[in-house]
Amino acid sequence: MTRILYIDDETINHQIFARALEPLGCHIDFSETGLSGVAMARTLNPDVIVTDVMMPELNGYEVTKLLRREKQFAATPILILTAQSGLQDKLKAFEAGADDYLTKPFEAQELAARVTALSRRFEAARAAGSQPEAPKEEGTMIAVQSLRGGTGSSTLAINLGVGLASLWPHSTILLDLTMTAGQIALMLNKSLRRTWADIAHYKPEELDWEMLNSVVNDHDSGLAFIAAPTFPSDSENLSGDTLTRALQLLKKQYSYIIADLPHDFSDVPLRALDEADIILMIASPDMASIRAATAALDTYDKIGYPKEKIKLVLNATFPRAGLPKDKIETALGMTAVVTIPYVQDIFVEAINLGRPPVFHKPQEPVSSLLEDFAFFMSRDVDKKTKPQNPTEAWTRVYKRYMQRHK
Repeated sequence: MTRILYIDDETINHQIFARALEPLGCHIDFSETGLSGVAMARTLNPDVIVTDVMMPELNGYEVTKLLRREKQFAATPILILTAQSGLQDKLKAFEAGADDYLTKPFEAQELAARVTALSRRFEAARAAGSQPEAPKEEGTMIAVQSLRGGTGSSTLAINLGVGLASLWPHSTILLDLTMTAGQIALMLNKSLRRTWADIAHYKPEELDWEMLNSVVNDHDSGLAFIAAPTFPSDSENLSGDTLTRALQLLKKQYSYIIADLPHDFSDVPLRALDEADIILMIASPDMASIRAATAALDTYDKIGYPKEKIKLVLNATFPRAGLPKDKIETALGMTAVVTIPYVQDIFVEAINLGRPPVFHKPQEPVSSLLEDFAFFMSRDVDKKTKPQNPTEAWTRVYKRYMQRHK
């Protein structure tokens, strides 16, 4: 039987809530203050927690934040139920760590449906956490980095991630590691619900897959992702050791891990670069970008990364007068694995609307290029074996390959 804890200082609301959930046949415990609600949650360990916002001692946002910092509630579904209906109120709920939000007065059927969905999602996540469908071999991690902003690193990371997820379903996760100003959730047009901040308070030895899986979000393409927090201060407590532990856990669960890195060599990107199997170094055809790429290569060399770990990607971020490709390759001493043409309108629209072209406009030439690049970056074991049930993306790549090799 599903056990639900409902926290609300108005006892009349307890009766309304219980009546609405009668068809579910669940067990409901009630609390009238935020503090007592937290204490009861610790004692009862409910399957679902529902909380009001305006309460004595602790409000609903504070209750949610407090519970999310404790290991036993890292994945417990939390629904905020309140009379406050503004957009900012909803955003506060999700930023606090809530899984869902419903305004009063509510329809009994809708409340029952939401509670049922949260309960089922939790049970599925718990089952996946106890018996994960891990790849037979450790996943491949690809770090995407440029020391200069404006070169399209996030755009490439997102479209590469979507491309891999479209080729090989349920296999790819995208990590937004730009903790100060990450935009992955925005560029995927997804609500910012759970982020790295929700596991920042845990020590490496405390972090397990069930806890980490509670901050994984999903895109319509099948791409999983972990978002950066809204505010930089929210990620200050995320230690490098905890991040390394998270990356190691993710490698056991996903075939492909794409990490979008900030434009520096602080602790977070260095941890990711150390764990990465491949580094995609992004450069645009201008002198400042090439100078930044040279500095990055020098740093990679001093750290001790093998040259074969680093791949050059050229992205034309302006229409003309760029440095010639051959001169760039000569200056950097490496050949670009892909050159992305200037298609500014498509990418600007994609960023503004949160619609990656590889998924939403697969027939565009640049989408075909990026889809082919995703296949190129795939593991040999995947590239050399035809899927039992080929996806539309795989079929498109195969047809283009056959046309080129007629």
